Amino acid sequence: MKCNLKKLVALVGMTVLAVSSLHAQDSGALVEALVKKGVLTDQEAEEIRADLTKEYATTSAGKLNVSSHITQLKLYGDARWRYEYDSSTKQSDGTINSTQWRGRYRIRLGADYTFTDKFKAGFELESATDNDSANQTTGNGFGKSSINVGLLYLTYKPWDFVTLTGGKMKNPLYTTDLLWDPDINPEGAAEIFSWNVNDQFTVGLTAAQFYYVDNRESVSTTGSNNTNSNQDSWIFAAQIPMTYKINKDISATIAPSFYTRTGGSTITSSTTTLSVGSPQLYNLEANDYLNQIAAPGDVSFKLIGQKAKFYWDFVYNASGEDRIKNVYAVSPASQNLDLRDDIAWLVGFQIGDNKKKGDWLVGVDFRQTGLGSVDPNLADSDFGDGYLNQQGVKIRTGYNFTDFLSGNITYFNTWNYKETLSATTATINTTNRLQLDLNWKF
Repeated sequence: MKCNLKKLVALVGMTVLAVSSLHAQDSGALVEALVKKGVLTDQEAEEIRADLTKEYATTSAGKLNVSSHITQLKLYGDARWRYEYDSSTKQSDGTINSTQWRGRYRIRLGADYTFTDKFKAGFELESATDNDSANQTTGNGFGKSSINVGLLYLTYKPWDFVTLTGGKMKNPLYTTDLLWDPDINPEGAAEIFSWNVNDQFTVGLTAAQFYYVDNRESVSTTGSNNTNSNQDSWIFAAQIPMTYKINKDISATIAPSFYTRTGGSTITSSTTTLSVGSPQLYNLEANDYLNQIAAPGDVSFKLIGQKAKFYWDFVYNASGEDRIKNVYAVSPASQNLDLRDDIAWLVGFQIGDNKKKGDWLVGVDFRQTGLGSVDPNLADSDFGDGYLNQQGVKIRTGYNFTDFLSGNITYFNTWNYKETLSATTATINTTNRLQLDLNWKF
């Protein structure tokens, strides 16, 4: 009787562990430990293993078979329904350029794999092809959206302080949406180093090589006998993130960064220029004259029992005047351009977080983006419709109705940083955007 009771207790414990694990054999080590402690005999252990295998096969987890070299598999996903209002006015006469209410939706599905031998990998599928958005707009005759690859990467961690990643990845750089839209997943390689100097101070080094635009190496110019010599466009980044923890509730982070580009094109008189500050990714000059110094950071603390932080970002393009003159074809003398046109900056405050039921969040920031400061194809496309020479505010709030269901409201209001740059090319004066979101995770 005593032996049977002992066996029953051990079997129940093993079954619970097996059902909660990815592999039934994960409980084998515990069975061996009970044998060594004398709690179970070898015969009893064999009987428990057999019963455990039968029990595990009847569960949903037992029907999921994965390769032995996968030690952990995480499936995740999220969906969003958005109702959005947009309006913009022309610079030339202030009349309404466009106004629209529209419904939009987004879905993302992904998986994270942990392999043996210090490797990890992941992929994500999403409902759009734009680099900075997975949104699909409703009202297209009940049409269906396509599913596309948003992430596909492999990570190797040879030592605790080194992480190497290649593929289409989440942005490895500490940044804000002043410089990088959070929906952009760059492609290429990244090397991340991190050292804990002591219990309070952590310093790192992040290097990234992003494959930006695949240009044709030789392009004949229309209407001319000459040829533009092009190379594939790359973005190279180096960043030194540093975090100092004053105590368990207060910390400060700053991440001085440098970005430079290669490739682009040779500017000729017959080359088509971009409109002032508008996003045009595949124009040959989109990646030219961008050598940026950035300094994002934040101070995090507790306020009324909630997580809170002051955050900022600063970007200076050392080649800003050349970009304005050669890419946007704006004369610095005629348009009264100065150092401020090479600079973008942001300051903001946030309190709260959105992770579990009852959580709430409120945040606000103000920013200015000079005409030659950042790449409009990478910065937040919701702010000023993606145009530069803009300044304004972003206000957002959110609330978690359940652990998986939340609502968010975001409002953007922007206006020209300089009133008149060029009557023929600077078309945006003010923009207003209101986004009402319902999000759920699965």
